[in-house]
Order: sequence, then structure tokens, then C-alpha cells
Amino acid sequence: MKTIPTPQERMDAAFDNYFALSDVLREDLLALLETESDSQHWRRNYVRVAASLIEGYAHCLREMCAVSFECVAPEISEKEAKVVRSERSFNMNERIKLTLRAAYKLFELQPAPNFDGHEWERAQRVLERRHLLMHPKTPTDLEISNELWLELRDDVTWLVEQLFNFVAALQAKHGR
Repeated sequence: MKTIPTPQERMDAAFDNYFALSDVLREDLLALLETESDSQHWRRNYVRVAASLIEGYAHCLREMCAVSFECVAPEISEKEAKVVRSERSFNMNERIKLTLRAAYKLFELQPAPNFDGHEWERAQRVLERRHLLMHPKTPTDLEISNELWLELRDDVTWLVEQLFNFVAALQAKHGR
């Protein structure tokens, strides 16, 4: 007979997955940064690697939220609850936003990310650009102008900070 894991065991597994995935994704990004250049191929690879890191972190956070949601049910919106239960109904930008908002509520952390500012509006372009890079239809889809490049780097930084700030707030609250 197979025993059902306890919520604590599932939360531990979710954190273990988060840390293991984080190690690989950070290594990819750091290795890429060691060879930084202004070339188009480097810019495309940076966007792909950064988007993978962002998506991976958001997925791990959602898994932590799913366990927390079963144990503690602070008030979260209907959309936040839906994304915690299943991420399939939402595009990646919605999943990141809703997951982060739910995570801050479920783990009772402050200050929550501000998704009402221009930073979030702009940051959504990272995943849209990654989609174009992964599914190009024309050569233009593969080009990243100097102006867009500078903006995308800022957007990646903002998104990664939102994800890392959650972990920092969680560590500060629980002293781990």
C-alpha cells in the first residue's frame, strides 16, 4: 500500500525541487553571462535562458502555493486560486503575476510585488519575445535592436527581482 505524503513532505519536496532547479537555471545564466557579447545570437540566447529561469521559478512557486493553499486558506482571488490549482488555463505572463500575488498572500509576506506599474507592463515583453525566438515566422522575429535589448535586460532584472524577493521575504520571516 502506497502512503500519501503529508503536506509537510510535499512542501519539503516542492522546496527541494525549487532549490535543485534553481541551481541548474542559475548555472545556465551565469555560464552565459561569462561569454557576454553584443551579438544577436548572444542576445537571443540570453532571452531564452532568462525566460527559462523565470518560468522555472514561477512553476516551483506555484507548487509551493498548491501545498500551502491546502493547509492555510487566506483570502486569495478566484483567478489566483485557479492558477494555484492548475496553471494550464493561463498564459505565462498571467501565471507569473497570479502565482506571485497568491504566494505573498498564502505565505503572509510583505511587501507584495506591484503589478500596476509600468515595470510589469514592460516586463511581459520578455516572455513574448522568447516566444518569437522559439517560434519565429520571419527573420525580423529573431532580431533584438539595441533599444529593445536595453529594455529587455531591465525587464528581466525586474522579473527576477520579484521572484527572488519572495524567497528573501520568506527567509526573513522564517529565519532560514
